[in-house]
Amino acid sequence: MLNAIERKKYETIEKVIKNELTRKEASFELNLSLKQIDRLKKIYLNEGEKGFVHGNRGKPNPNKKDDKLIIELEELYLKEYYDYNFEQFYEEIERKYNISYDVILKRFKQDDIISPLAHKKTVKNYNEKMKNAIANKDYIQEEKIELFKSRIIEIEKAHIRRSNNLYVFGQEIQMDACEKKWFGGIVTYLHLVVDKATKKVLFGWFEYEEITRGYFVLLFHIIINYGIPAKIKADNRSSFSANNAKNKEKKNFLTQFGKVCERLNIVLETTSIATAKANVERENKTFKDRLIAELRHENINNIDDANKYLNEIFIPKMNKKFSYVIDKKTSVMKPNTYTEEELKIIISERKDKIIDNASAISYNHNYYIPINPETGEVTAFSKGTKCTLIINYDGDLLCEIENHYYQLLKLENRDSIMKKESDIKQNKKEHHKYIPPKNHPWRKNMMLNH
Repeated sequence: MLNAIERKKYETIEKVIKNELTRKEASFELNLSLKQIDRLKKIYLNEGEKGFVHGNRGKPNPNKKDDKLIIELEELYLKEYYDYNFEQFYEEIERKYNISYDVILKRFKQDDIISPLAHKKTVKNYNEKMKNAIANKDYIQEEKIELFKSRIIEIEKAHIRRSNNLYVFGQEIQMDACEKKWFGGIVTYLHLVVDKATKKVLFGWFEYEEITRGYFVLLFHIIINYGIPAKIKADNRSSFSANNAKNKEKKNFLTQFGKVCERLNIVLETTSIATAKANVERENKTFKDRLIAELRHENINNIDDANKYLNEIFIPKMNKKFSYVIDKKTSVMKPNTYTEEELKIIISERKDKIIDNASAISYNHNYYIPINPETGEVTAFSKGTKCTLIINYDGDLLCEIENHYYQLLKLENRDSIMKKESDIKQNKKEHHKYIPPKNHPWRKNMMLNH
């Protein structure tokens, strides 16, 4: 049987023999020289249709490589050179094996072996084919399954997300809170903190209001998990900025959060422009689009379960998908040298108080007396002694007096007055009220007027 090309040659020469075409027309149609047309005419007249069959038809290709050689090379590649690209592998074996690079490339691809440098389309088709084969429980060589797993890792490595700006990890983190009906049909506030360089969400926390306590929780977990950042950027709300201060440079006008940043040597910057902290604003949008649906799907209706799901499942998943890798070499996150107990005292609200004449401190219409934490005994101080009331991270009350920390004991009643002996005046004389006599001029005038 003649193939299409051979059939065309035979029929064209047949027309030349029958004077239906000239030699020149046949030469033009077959794209052959006149001499080749004359040679084909002789073949037609002497051998007929058989003469137009190609001479190598049915004969093995002398350049074809033995399948045993291909199998040997594939096993060699899968066991020893699986992380080499094909060109690199060929350079290793070309002196030992008589085979071309094109043959290796073609046969390896046919047998589902791809290079670490394969194009995206090749990798996509390869992944689909292997996943379907695994799902259908088709027989797959164990080495090929391992190669498939390694190629997935290689593709992930080939597309490592990198920061596209000049910032480094910890140089600036951004804080904000977003109001929404996140779960259970109630309005809550999601407090988020995002690193500008890596776009990584460092922590999140739900509260029923946007309060300083929520930002304290963020800062505490940042320091525990990553370290102390160089700068925090936030909006101009009262947790960060004293808007009513005449001179914001004075320490007296620092907010509670600002005082904590000062103690930790963190620069606090506030802004009223949303685009100035675009990273955390963008994460707010992403979380709105995804988190609400996931919390509903997981049937989460209370704030404790929401915080647990947020930080243990959702944030790690979002960071893996959208954030960049932390470069520890360039990171400016200062290592945390504080214990958790020390941090809980540093990250706290502080109020200036004065000891009263009962050696007590008033707070929220209650009275507290200092207790020595080592001995557990009440410690008395003189009236007017200055102290600092501390509401620590856990909400416990402490006080700092003369650079020492004391626990506070709430007084049930405050009838008695505690005084030091040195404050009690000895031999105190009573003073009697002077009453003038009846004949005193002042009393006489008063009686006359009445």
